[in-house]
Amino acid sequence: MTSSQSRARLAGRQPPPIPQSDRKRGRPCTPLIPVDEAGLGPAMLALSPTMRAFVVAKIQSGCSNADAARLAGYSAVSPHALEVTGSRLAHDERIQAALLEEGQKLMRTQGPKSILTLVEIRDNKSLDAKDRAKAAVELLNRSGFQATTTHQINVEHTHLTDGQKDARIIELCRELGLPETEARKMLIAPDKIIEGEFTEAEPVGPPTEIAAKRQRKTELERERRKLTPEELAARKAANLEAQKERRRRAEEARALAAGAIGLEDILGLSDGEEIP
Repeated sequence: MTSSQSRARLAGRQPPPIPQSDRKRGRPCTPLIPVDEAGLGPAMLALSPTMRAFVVAKIQSGCSNADAARLAGYSAVSPHALEVTGSRLAHDERIQAALLEEGQKLMRTQGPKSILTLVEIRDNKSLDAKDRAKAAVELLNRSGFQATTTHQINVEHTHLTDGQKDARIIELCRELGLPETEARKMLIAPDKIIEGEFTEAEPVGPPTEIAAKRQRKTELERERRKLTPEELAARKAANLEAQKERRRRAEEARALAAGAIGLEDILGLSDGEEIP
Protein backbone atom coordinates (compact mmCIF):
# COMPACT_ATOMS: atom_id res chain seq x y z
CA MET A 1 0.00 0.00 0.00
CA THR A 2 1.42 3.39 -0.96
CA SER A 3 1.74 6.33 1.41
CA SER A 4 -1.11 8.22 -0.34
CA GLN A 5 -3.42 5.25 0.11
CA SER A 6 -2.45 4.96 3.77
CA ARG A 7 -3.13 8.64 4.40
CA ALA A 8 -6.49 8.35 2.61
CA ARG A 9 -7.42 5.34 4.70
CA LEU A 10 -6.46 7.11 7.95
CA ALA A 11 -8.50 10.12 6.92
CA GLY A 12 -11.57 7.85 6.40
CA ARG A 13 -11.74 8.37 2.68
CA GLN A 14 -11.84 5.69 -0.11
CA PRO A 15 -8.56 5.33 -2.03
CA PRO A 16 -8.58 6.23 -5.73
CA PRO A 17 -9.11 3.32 -8.19
CA ILE A 18 -6.07 1.47 -9.42
CA PRO A 19 -5.34 2.20 -13.11
CA GLN A 20 -6.02 -0.66 -15.57
CA SER A 21 -2.36 -0.76 -16.56
CA ASP A 22 -1.24 -1.30 -12.94
CA ARG A 23 -3.66 -4.15 -12.21
CA LYS A 24 -2.27 -7.68 -12.03
CA ARG A 25 -3.46 -9.96 -14.82
CA GLY A 26 -4.27 -13.66 -14.41
CA ARG A 27 -1.94 -16.32 -15.69
CA PRO A 28 -1.85 -16.55 -19.49
CA CYS A 29 -3.63 -19.47 -21.16
CA THR A 30 -1.27 -22.20 -22.32
CA PRO A 31 -2.80 -24.48 -24.98
CA LEU A 32 -2.43 -28.20 -24.31
CA ILE A 33 -2.50 -28.86 -28.08
CA PRO A 34 0.43 -27.45 -30.05
CA VAL A 35 -0.59 -25.93 -33.37
CA ASP A 36 2.02 -25.29 -36.04
CA GLU A 37 1.42 -22.14 -38.06
CA ALA A 38 2.88 -23.70 -41.18
CA GLY A 39 0.11 -24.59 -43.62
CA LEU A 40 -2.60 -22.66 -41.80
CA GLY A 41 -5.15 -20.73 -43.80
CA PRO A 42 -6.02 -17.04 -43.39
CA ALA A 43 -8.94 -17.78 -41.04
CA MET A 44 -6.70 -19.77 -38.64
CA LEU A 45 -3.87 -17.23 -38.80
CA ALA A 46 -6.32 -14.52 -37.70
CA LEU A 47 -6.88 -16.34 -34.37
CA SER A 48 -4.90 -16.38 -31.15
CA PRO A 49 -2.99 -19.58 -30.20
CA THR A 50 -5.72 -20.61 -27.73
CA MET A 51 -8.45 -20.12 -30.33
CA ARG A 52 -6.46 -22.18 -32.85
CA ALA A 53 -6.15 -24.98 -30.30
CA PHE A 54 -9.91 -24.80 -29.72
CA VAL A 55 -10.53 -25.23 -33.47
CA VAL A 56 -8.07 -28.13 -33.76
CA ALA A 57 -9.69 -29.91 -30.79
CA LYS A 58 -13.11 -29.55 -32.41
CA ILE A 59 -12.07 -30.67 -35.91
CA GLN A 60 -9.46 -33.36 -35.32
CA SER A 61 -10.71 -34.84 -32.01
CA GLY A 62 -14.41 -34.08 -32.23
CA CYS A 63 -14.45 -32.63 -28.71
CA SER A 64 -17.39 -30.83 -27.16
CA ASN A 65 -17.20 -27.08 -26.60
CA ALA A 66 -16.21 -27.51 -22.94
CA ASP A 67 -13.52 -30.14 -23.64
CA ALA A 68 -12.14 -28.10 -26.53
CA ALA A 69 -11.91 -25.03 -24.26
CA ARG A 70 -10.05 -27.10 -21.61
CA LEU A 71 -7.57 -28.44 -24.21
CA ALA A 72 -7.12 -24.91 -25.50
CA GLY A 73 -5.78 -23.90 -22.05
CA TYR A 74 -8.74 -22.00 -20.60
CA SER A 75 -8.99 -22.37 -16.83
CA ALA A 76 -12.00 -23.72 -14.97
CA VAL A 77 -12.49 -21.28 -12.08
CA SER A 78 -16.05 -22.57 -11.56
CA PRO A 79 -17.92 -25.79 -12.45
CA HIS A 80 -19.59 -24.23 -15.51
CA ALA A 81 -16.77 -21.89 -16.56
CA LEU A 82 -15.54 -24.16 -19.38
CA GLU A 83 -19.07 -24.64 -20.72
CA VAL A 84 -19.66 -20.88 -20.84
CA THR A 85 -16.25 -20.25 -22.41
CA GLY A 86 -16.67 -23.05 -24.94
CA SER A 87 -20.11 -21.79 -25.99
CA ARG A 88 -18.79 -18.25 -26.37
CA LEU A 89 -15.88 -19.44 -28.53
CA ALA A 90 -18.07 -21.69 -30.69
CA HIS A 91 -20.36 -18.73 -31.55
CA ASP A 92 -17.47 -16.42 -32.43
CA GLU A 93 -17.61 -15.58 -36.15
CA ARG A 94 -13.82 -15.78 -36.46
CA ILE A 95 -13.75 -19.27 -34.99
CA GLN A 96 -16.68 -20.37 -37.14
CA ALA A 97 -14.78 -19.28 -40.26
CA ALA A 98 -11.72 -21.23 -39.04
CA LEU A 99 -13.88 -24.31 -38.33
CA LEU A 100 -15.17 -24.21 -41.91
CA GLU A 101 -11.65 -23.76 -43.28
CA GLU A 102 -10.17 -26.66 -41.30
CA GLY A 103 -13.22 -28.85 -41.91
CA GLN A 104 -12.85 -28.52 -45.68
CA LYS A 105 -9.18 -29.42 -45.43
CA LEU A 106 -10.04 -32.50 -43.37
CA MET A 107 -12.67 -33.59 -45.89
CA ARG A 108 -10.17 -33.31 -48.73
CA THR A 109 -7.57 -35.36 -46.87
CA GLN A 110 -10.11 -38.00 -45.82
CA GLY A 111 -11.58 -38.26 -49.32
CA PRO A 112 -9.31 -41.09 -50.57
CA LYS A 113 -10.05 -43.14 -47.46
CA SER A 114 -13.79 -42.70 -47.99
CA ILE A 115 -13.42 -43.77 -51.62
CA LEU A 116 -11.52 -46.88 -50.51
CA THR A 117 -14.35 -47.72 -48.09
CA LEU A 118 -16.91 -47.47 -50.91
CA VAL A 119 -14.77 -49.70 -53.12
CA GLU A 120 -14.50 -52.31 -50.34
CA ILE A 121 -18.30 -52.31 -49.89
CA ARG A 122 -18.85 -52.61 -53.64
CA ASP A 123 -16.45 -55.58 -53.97
CA ASN A 124 -17.62 -57.42 -50.84
CA LYS A 125 -19.84 -60.20 -52.22
CA SER A 126 -20.98 -61.21 -48.72
CA LEU A 127 -22.94 -57.97 -48.33
CA ASP A 128 -26.47 -57.33 -49.52
CA ALA A 129 -26.78 -56.56 -53.23
CA LYS A 130 -28.61 -53.27 -52.63
CA ASP A 131 -25.77 -52.02 -50.37
CA ARG A 132 -23.16 -52.92 -52.98
CA ALA A 133 -25.23 -51.27 -55.73
CA LYS A 134 -25.62 -48.12 -53.64
CA ALA A 135 -21.84 -47.95 -53.09
CA ALA A 136 -21.28 -48.39 -56.83
CA VAL A 137 -23.74 -45.59 -57.64
CA GLU A 138 -22.03 -43.26 -55.15
CA LEU A 139 -18.67 -43.95 -56.79
CA LEU A 140 -20.12 -43.27 -60.24
CA ASN A 141 -21.79 -40.03 -59.14
CA ARG A 142 -18.53 -38.69 -57.70
CA SER A 143 -16.42 -39.62 -60.71
CA GLY A 144 -18.44 -37.90 -63.43
CA PHE A 145 -20.56 -40.88 -64.51
CA GLN A 146 -23.81 -39.80 -62.90
CA ALA A 147 -27.08 -40.47 -64.68
CA THR A 148 -28.15 -37.79 -67.16
CA THR A 149 -31.77 -36.70 -67.39
CA THR A 150 -32.93 -35.01 -70.59
CA HIS A 151 -36.09 -32.90 -70.82
CA GLN A 152 -37.41 -32.04 -74.28
CA ILE A 153 -40.04 -29.32 -74.59
CA ASN A 154 -41.62 -28.47 -77.95
CA VAL A 155 -43.37 -25.11 -78.18
CA GLU A 156 -45.45 -24.32 -81.27
CA HIS A 157 -46.57 -20.76 -81.90
CA THR A 158 -49.61 -20.35 -84.14
CA HIS A 159 -50.68 -16.87 -85.20
CA LEU A 160 -54.32 -16.72 -86.32
CA THR A 161 -56.17 -13.81 -87.85
CA ASP A 162 -59.34 -12.47 -86.23
CA GLY A 163 -61.44 -14.21 -88.88
CA GLN A 164 -59.75 -17.55 -88.21
CA LYS A 165 -60.25 -17.11 -84.48
CA ASP A 166 -63.94 -16.33 -84.98
CA ALA A 167 -64.34 -19.41 -87.18
CA ARG A 168 -62.79 -21.51 -84.44
CA ILE A 169 -65.14 -19.94 -81.86
CA ILE A 170 -68.17 -20.79 -84.01
CA GLU A 171 -66.92 -24.35 -84.43
CA LEU A 172 -66.45 -24.82 -80.68
CA CYS A 173 -69.87 -23.32 -79.91
CA ARG A 174 -71.42 -25.71 -82.41
CA GLU A 175 -69.75 -28.66 -80.66
CA LEU A 176 -70.95 -27.44 -77.26
CA GLY A 177 -74.51 -26.97 -78.47
CA LEU A 178 -74.67 -23.22 -77.84
CA PRO A 179 -77.22 -21.15 -79.80
CA GLU A 180 -76.14 -18.79 -82.53
CA THR A 181 -76.95 -15.67 -80.49
CA GLU A 182 -74.57 -16.71 -77.73
CA ALA A 183 -71.85 -17.58 -80.24
CA ARG A 184 -72.13 -14.16 -81.91
CA LYS A 185 -71.46 -12.46 -78.58
CA MET A 186 -68.09 -14.17 -78.35
CA LEU A 187 -66.78 -13.21 -81.77
CA ILE A 188 -63.79 -10.92 -82.03
CA ALA A 189 -64.71 -9.31 -85.37
CA PRO A 190 -68.31 -10.29 -86.24
CA ASP A 191 -68.46 -7.80 -89.12
CA LYS A 192 -65.63 -9.62 -90.91
CA ILE A 193 -67.44 -12.99 -90.96
CA ILE A 194 -68.64 -13.22 -94.56
CA GLU A 195 -68.96 -16.94 -95.07
CA GLY A 196 -69.84 -19.33 -92.34
CA GLU A 197 -72.40 -21.80 -91.19
CA PHE A 198 -73.76 -22.21 -87.71
CA THR A 199 -75.99 -25.12 -86.91
CA GLU A 200 -77.61 -25.18 -83.53
CA ALA A 201 -77.04 -28.57 -81.93
CA GLU A 202 -80.12 -30.46 -80.94
CA PRO A 203 -80.56 -31.71 -77.38
CA VAL A 204 -78.95 -35.01 -76.62
CA GLY A 205 -81.49 -37.81 -76.56
CA PRO A 206 -81.48 -41.57 -76.17
CA PRO A 207 -78.73 -43.62 -77.83
CA THR A 208 -80.97 -44.43 -80.81
CA GLU A 209 -81.59 -40.73 -81.48
CA ILE A 210 -77.88 -39.96 -81.13
CA ALA A 211 -77.05 -42.65 -83.67
CA ALA A 212 -79.67 -41.29 -86.04
CA LYS A 213 -78.29 -37.77 -85.74
CA ARG A 214 -74.79 -39.00 -86.45
CA GLN A 215 -76.02 -40.90 -89.46
CA ARG A 216 -77.83 -37.81 -90.74
CA LYS A 217 -74.73 -35.70 -90.23
CA THR A 218 -72.64 -38.21 -92.16
CA GLU A 219 -75.11 -38.15 -95.03
CA LEU A 220 -75.03 -34.34 -95.13
CA GLU A 221 -71.25 -34.39 -95.25
CA ARG A 222 -71.34 -36.80 -98.16
CA GLU A 223 -73.83 -34.63 -100.02
CA ARG A 224 -71.69 -31.54 -99.39
CA ARG A 225 -68.62 -33.23 -100.87
CA LYS A 226 -70.55 -33.93 -104.06
CA LEU A 227 -71.43 -30.27 -104.58
CA THR A 228 -69.44 -28.10 -106.97
CA PRO A 229 -67.80 -24.92 -105.68
CA GLU A 230 -70.61 -22.86 -107.22
CA GLU A 231 -73.31 -25.00 -105.62
CA LEU A 232 -71.50 -24.89 -102.28
CA ALA A 233 -71.26 -21.08 -102.44
CA ALA A 234 -74.95 -20.85 -103.27
CA ARG A 235 -75.78 -23.11 -100.37
CA LYS A 236 -73.75 -20.99 -97.99
CA ALA A 237 -75.46 -17.85 -99.26
CA ALA A 238 -78.87 -19.46 -98.72
CA ASN A 239 -77.88 -20.43 -95.18
CA LEU A 240 -76.80 -16.86 -94.44
CA GLU A 241 -80.11 -15.53 -95.77
CA ALA A 242 -82.00 -18.02 -93.64
CA GLN A 243 -80.03 -16.94 -90.59
CA LYS A 244 -80.78 -13.29 -91.29
CA GLU A 245 -84.47 -14.09 -91.68
CA ARG A 246 -84.56 -16.00 -88.41
CA ARG A 247 -82.77 -13.14 -86.69
CA ARG A 248 -85.25 -10.61 -88.13
CA ARG A 249 -88.23 -12.64 -86.96
CA ALA A 250 -86.74 -13.04 -83.49
CA GLU A 251 -86.21 -9.26 -83.23
CA GLU A 252 -89.80 -8.60 -84.36
CA ALA A 253 -91.11 -11.09 -81.81
CA ARG A 254 -89.17 -9.41 -79.00
CA ALA A 255 -90.40 -5.95 -80.12
CA LEU A 256 -93.98 -7.20 -80.31
CA ALA A 257 -93.75 -8.72 -76.85
CA ALA A 258 -92.33 -5.48 -75.48
CA GLY A 259 -95.11 -3.41 -77.13
CA ALA A 260 -92.69 -1.41 -79.25
CA ILE A 261 -94.52 -2.37 -82.44
CA GLY A 262 -97.92 -3.76 -83.29
CA LEU A 263 -99.09 -6.63 -85.41
CA GLU A 264 -99.99 -4.17 -88.18
CA ASP A 265 -96.35 -3.11 -88.44
CA ILE A 266 -95.26 -6.70 -88.85
CA LEU A 267 -97.90 -7.43 -91.52
CA GLY A 268 -97.18 -4.15 -93.30
CA LEU A 269 -100.77 -2.83 -93.09
CA SER A 270 -101.50 0.85 -93.53
CA ASP A 271 -103.51 2.94 -91.10
CA GLY A 272 -107.18 1.95 -91.05
CA GLU A 273 -106.65 -1.28 -92.95
CA GLU A 274 -107.98 -4.31 -91.12
CA ILE A 275 -106.16 -7.53 -90.50
CA PRO A 276 -107.47 -10.20 -92.86
